[in-house]
Amino acid sequence: MRKYLSIISIAIVAIGGIMIFFIMNGFGQNNTAYSSTNKFTNEIETIEKAYMTDEGLIRNYPVTSNREFLLESQGFYLELLLLQQDEKRFRNQVEVLKKFFIVEKEDNLFIKWKSGVDISVNAFIDDMRIIHILRQAAVIFEQEYYLTLANELTASIKEKQIVNNLIPHYYDWETEHLGTTMFNSYLHNNYMEILDINEHPSPTKDGLFFAEEQIIANGKPISAKEAHMIDQLLIATYCIGKTCENHQFDEWIQKQWQDKKIIYGRYDKVSGIPTTKYESIAVYALAVMYFNKKHPSISDDITQSKSALFNSKPVATTHFFDYILGVIVRNEE
Repeated sequence: MRKYLSIISIAIVAIGGIMIFFIMNGFGQNNTAYSSTNKFTNEIETIEKAYMTDEGLIRNYPVTSNREFLLESQGFYLELLLLQQDEKRFRNQVEVLKKFFIVEKEDNLFIKWKSGVDISVNAFIDDMRIIHILRQAAVIFEQEYYLTLANELTASIKEKQIVNNLIPHYYDWETEHLGTTMFNSYLHNNYMEILDINEHPSPTKDGLFFAEEQIIANGKPISAKEAHMIDQLLIATYCIGKTCENHQFDEWIQKQWQDKKIIYGRYDKVSGIPTTKYESIAVYALAVMYFNKKHPSISDDITQSKSALFNSKPVATTHFFDYILGVIVRNEE
């Protein structure tokens, strides 16, 4: 039961945008050039002071007693270290991964979606974020070991977690149980290429928005009543240039920004009216990425209009996901 409570937690977090991410299909998969820089020195020091434990694990919130440590957070931090070309810190974080997250089961390597002795479930998006970063690090740092590790982790996903060209959002390596749905927000072109999936899975359009999931057994869509903008922006970015591209969504989100200079966290799917009044760094960061590909002038406008938000220091309620996306998106400027 505890394992499947963990599985439910994965779904809740993904839909809410706090988790996987990230997302970011993961935010940490951009095409940024990795040149030698000290650009993020202050931010790295802030992370180490506010979010990091003595063991190198990343807390969800600054200086809290919460003992839940997400693989998502470690992945985004690895991306930042790669952007910084901080080889020593990067190597140390790979050791953290090996100690707290990577599990060897027979001939396969798996990664826990969060640390803990009773966790035997992965999360596809987090795994692929780590794999993608390791592959890049092998080139940047000229370390063949990173590519070897990435290939071993990839092999496990290829063997255990692809069904008819769809990718269940989790796999439990103890029970050998696969998730029954694919999260559309986990899809990313680079990931499909790494996995040798030539026919891209295609999310279903849902009026102004997108369906969040597809049932693995029959490909049928599952659509929530509310549109969570982190999920929607990730899916919309993946669908650019594909048959699933949603021109209604593009027109709608352009209008949201142009008319109000605000993109809220959630909207009613039928009316397109916001169902909450909160704004988040993560939503704006992903909007910047989307508009970079579709309408660069809007991307620039968001970056300038929300610069104070992107540059804000973390407070007690700042989730690491929000903080790190704000930091990384500044590299897109």
